[in-house]
Amino acid sequence: MLYRPGKTFFHRADPRAKILAILVIMVLALTTTRLDVLVALTIVVIVGLAVFAGLTPRAYWKALVLIVPLILLLTLLQSLVQSGEPMFTLGSVEFSEQGILLGLGIGLRLMAMGICFYGFSVTTSPSDIALALNRLGVPYKFSYLTSFAFRFLPLMQDEARTLLTAMAVRGSSESSSKNPFRRGKAIVRMLFPMLVGSMKRSGEISLSMELRGYGLPGPRTYYRTLHFRAADAGLVVGIGVLAAGLVMLQLQFADLLVQA
Repeated sequence: MLYRPGKTFFHRADPRAKILAILVIMVLALTTTRLDVLVALTIVVIVGLAVFAGLTPRAYWKALVLIVPLILLLTLLQSLVQSGEPMFTLGSVEFSEQGILLGLGIGLRLMAMGICFYGFSVTTSPSDIALALNRLGVPYKFSYLTSFAFRFLPLMQDEARTLLTAMAVRGSSESSSKNPFRRGKAIVRMLFPMLVGSMKRSGEISLSMELRGYGLPGPRTYYRTLHFRAADAGLVVGIGVLAAGLVMLQLQFADLLVQA
């Protein structure tokens, strides 16, 4: 989920337009559990990233491998907890139809939002995120904190890679083992030195920021500026039309159910 420079439409788009698009998609996903609406929303997000950002499911298949078992687990738990007509019975255990539909809806909601956030983080540089949040009215300290969080991820990855290499040089084969339990043991051993290194690096960055006057009051100037173009307005309008269409679809199905 690290920024990758590119020349696609989403890379060139104003980060404020992308933030508004994410908010609309998040509201749509969180306000419904209907499978048809969530399936349509997920398909639109996947197709949109493939067309306008060049990000196909092949780019984030590892995340999907983690999300699919989570969806299955949520569906199983909801089918056991929720009451209603059973969809099927395994021995004396009943799996309710309402719980299965609810679990699949929650899982699709997580998938749609996760893919959307992935597309945003990959196509938007941390400095643009901080600048966009500040232009939207967020105080500079908090907007820079968000940018710093995105910048901190590659540092953590580099440190983890260095620790795994050091363990392998010292004769440990756990980090390269195909056994997931042995690899998990290597990760657990790596957590404490990563935590210590992260705290040390955070202190150094905080000190350097204070020396450069990041905490001083008054207006700030920026090397780069954002320009909201017609294409960005088109992106916002398109997301708004999509939201209106999905809401009308949901209301139409609701009316059909009432008439039935």
